[in-house]
Amino acid sequence: MRTSEAFALGTIMGGVAVWIWGKEIEGYVGEKTRGLRAQAADAMLAVEEKTGQVLDGSGSSLRRAESVLQDTKERVSTALRAGQDAIRPGATS
Repeated sequence: MRTSEAFALGTIMGGVAVWIWGKEIEGYVGEKTRGLRAQAADAMLAVEEKTGQVLDGSGSSLRRAESVLQDTKERVSTALRAGQDAIRPGATS
């Protein structure tokens, strides 16, 4: 038997097996993986909670950074104005 014929026969036999024993297979797999699925759901919940905490924390960090940047901008502007006043030629009379 050639490989392609064996593959086709295996596909047909697999389809027949699923058609005949599909409900039993589904029940068995569902029963055996129940604990694993519960653990996966709990892990997904933990990831969701941690992600929320990180994103909430980053929001306050961004607000603090924005405040620092605003303060720095004001200081730079003040220093530049003072520099302009220092180098600007005085009025001549």
